[in-house]
Amino acid sequence: MSRFSPGERLDTYEIVELLGAGAYNESYRATDLRDGRTVVLKIPDPNLFADPATYNRYKREAEVAKRLDHPAVQGAIDDGERRAEPYLVLTFVDGDSLSHRLRGKRGDFPIPTVVDWGRQLADALAYLHGQGVIHRDLKPGNVLIGPDDRLVIADFGTAQLAGARRLTFKHLTGLLGTPEYMSPEQAQGGRGDARSDIYALGVIMYEMLTGRTPFSGNDWMAVMAGHLQGDPKPIRKLRPDVPPALEAVVMHAMRRHPENRYQSADDVRHDLDRLDTLDPAAFDLSPEKPMGGAPGGGGKGLFSKMFKTRGGG
Repeated sequence: MSRFSPGERLDTYEIVELLGAGAYNESYRATDLRDGRTVVLKIPDPNLFADPATYNRYKREAEVAKRLDHPAVQGAIDDGERRAEPYLVLTFVDGDSLSHRLRGKRGDFPIPTVVDWGRQLADALAYLHGQGVIHRDLKPGNVLIGPDDRLVIADFGTAQLAGARRLTFKHLTGLLGTPEYMSPEQAQGGRGDARSDIYALGVIMYEMLTGRTPFSGNDWMAVMAGHLQGDPKPIRKLRPDVPPALEAVVMHAMRRHPENRYQSADDVRHDLDRLDTLDPAAFDLSPEKPMGGAPGGGGKGLFSKMFKTRGGG
């Protein structure tokens, strides 16, 4: 049951509706009664603040959100007001989520849309990485589609700031990422870097083109095993009308070993801008050496370590 109901007030905000609930917070659409603007209130569960690391996590997310100012990134609104409890006030995006849009389609996104949206996400990632912010949980559920099909990256609850110390979380260790979109290095328990976000971007584009993520399974361990040991099915075998150059860009973004994939979001954006002249043969898309061990065998400790002992802050 949600903490607040429509019509209730929290400081200068009137709750309109519950937008969603996560592992440690609830998000509400609300009206700022001072000026009538619509905002999003992201309100952590107060019971979790008994854990100092959880509170540090909240403070880091607030710090990340407040430093961001880009049309393709959901930022925070902070006018210095005193608040009854800790919560974030975020800009409101009037639109759908990419995950909801994907549920209505089965791999039949128009090619120009995939290229445009991929470029928008690459541009947003280039901005974030330039600010020293690694998202680390980029997925369709964290991508909003605003007016004129402009994309906005949201939810920086697992974001990493360059130079920030590592945090260990008592309650939130499962939130390092989402298995279907998580990079292999994150699956091994690593913190990840800009190339981890690029991997997730590749997975999102793969799904928009084919209607499926590159790896699936009956549980998260099977999905992780795919990232660490499997090879994605070539896109054109699932959708022959995809241009070879576009397939090469997406598959190159999803290379298993970070050193083999794109090294910057700027490089992804650059190649998406020149698909007509891009030579697919210039990319090495041969099968890669596996990483780690099988989740059911030697790799089980790796996976358990990630989900039980550290949350990757």
